[in-house]
Amino acid sequence: MGMRGSSKRQIIAALAPIYGITLIDVFGYMIMIPLLPYYAQRFGASGVLVGALLATMAVASAVAAPFWGALSDRIGRKPIVLISQFISLAGYLLLATAISLPALFIARGVAGIGGGNLGVTQSYIADVTPEDQRDAAFAGFGVVFGAGIVLGPVIGGALVHVGFWLPFVVSAAIEIVNIVLTVRFLPKTGGKQREKIDVVRTARDVFAVPRIRALISVHFLFIFAVTFFFSIFALYVNRRLHFGPEQASFLIAIAGIVGGVALWIGVGPLAHRYGDRVVAQAGLGISLAAYALLGFAGNLGTFVAVLVIWAIGASFIEPTISALLSASAPEDKRGATLGFNDLMSNAALMLAPALGGFIVDTNILLIGLVPGLAILSGFIVALKLPREPGFR
Repeated sequence: MGMRGSSKRQIIAALAPIYGITLIDVFGYMIMIPLLPYYAQRFGASGVLVGALLATMAVASAVAAPFWGALSDRIGRKPIVLISQFISLAGYLLLATAISLPALFIARGVAGIGGGNLGVTQSYIADVTPEDQRDAAFAGFGVVFGAGIVLGPVIGGALVHVGFWLPFVVSAAIEIVNIVLTVRFLPKTGGKQREKIDVVRTARDVFAVPRIRALISVHFLFIFAVTFFFSIFALYVNRRLHFGPEQASFLIAIAGIVGGVALWIGVGPLAHRYGDRVVAQAGLGISLAAYALLGFAGNLGTFVAVLVIWAIGASFIEPTISALLSASAPEDKRGATLGFNDLMSNAALMLAPALGGFIVDTNILLIGLVPGLAILSGFIVALKLPREPGFR
């Protein structure tokens, strides 16, 4: 239950532990992600196997996410966060000590099972935050998540000069710190569900609710579009603007900074005034405009302008859809609902890159077509969202 009578100070105190844990968790995870393809090639992996290795974690997370979410409804969020952290720790240690390609796949699968707890984390935020402040809480979560994504690869690139094993050991050490912080500071929430866990029945119950089904669909389409864009971002700026990896990273950093600022200062006030539904719809419209303009971004200035528009649109969508979804979910099935949403997000992470590669090889100028169609579909679905309690 949200802390309706809580002061801002109490809410911040309740959110601080999960923000800190999320930052460290994402930071530790992202340290090693850019290095995995090179690590796998040292064991003789082909390009196809490298792609399969990168997808392994998403597959494992997709399988684990609904189970973690449903179990957190039954026994509480904190135990599930801890269990998943210990499994992630095991995966990182296996990566650091892997001596063959099969061992790498096993390690990635284990880490993926542990990493399927995003829905549980989001459920905790919903548990401790009043509905009228949930959009700002999820916006803060987005800023923290983005900071970990930006900082992790930079540190990983510096550590790899010592040895490929070091980033994985550091990730394991960070996970140990995370476990200690979780034990010490994260309060217990959830644990309202008393029925025996039946993931299939829970999935049927979750997707039977039209407004929940619609929101999960919109979120899936949004994640698909973002993943598609980023999976071919480096290839696009190389072929269109003749930029290398360093310049591509700089452009991504610009998008991250713009999106972070928009999340921090824009989403909360706008959602408070106009409602999550309106802000999410505006974000979808802005994103659609950005994807439509991509084909015309033939020089640096135009591309940066489009990238800024894209970052603002994306920052409006994620926290407001998450807030709407958490408000729509029954309290005793909140973890399961957000867990299934995480499953669909992982499905998008698996599907989008392959299609992106096909589009790049077909016609680079069509880069905005597929994500634009996905966002347009999400926009249409969002227009039909029922105006019921929880849909401000």
